[in-house]
Amino acid sequence: EYQRRREFYSQGLISRLELNQVERALAEAIVRVEEDKRWLTESEIAMTEVTMRDELLRLPDLARGGYSESGTLVRFNGEASWTLADATKIQKFFQQTFGRGLPITAFGQTATHDRLRFDHRNALDVALHPDSNEGRSLLAYLRQVGIPFIAFRGAVPGAATGAHIHIGNPSMRTVVNADHQQQCCKR
Repeated sequence: EYQRRREFYSQGLISRLELNQVERALAEAIVRVEEDKRWLTESEIAMTEVTMRDELLRLPDLARGGYSESGTLVRFNGEASWTLADATKIQKFFQQTFGRGLPITAFGQTATHDRLRFDHRNALDVALHPDSNEGRSLLAYLRQVGIPFIAFRGAVPGAATGAHIHIGNPSMRTVVNADHQQQCCKR
């Protein structure tokens, strides 16, 4: 529609005001599409965390400073005291190293985490594959500065394709179990 109206404008058939209205509508539609894409990515990543929860629970706890790697996960139980306020350091590192912004899909608690009943208030999800050049560099940086993370390597068959890096301590399930204890993904 925008292209058609632009042609009409160039032919003098419609006013600049009419073309501006179509341009605004196009810009609004692009923003909505980008928001929907971000929401889908966020949901897919959160679903990966949920479906991998059982695997995480089967793993032994990591000592402070402990590191573990498997075919599907990379875990680091960093010793640094982590808060979301520290995210600016990570963003600065990534910007300086790669010349672009850190692809954050979830900064703290999101509506998706609320729906899935995960406490993600003090965590950050980054849409990077941990085995990519950028992912490996980010994981090395996080280990260097002692920030805990869980990196999900790939798809969960039938559930999600959300390879990503979860920065911060593991998200706890906010639903209480039969013993009235919160359930947690192990470090």
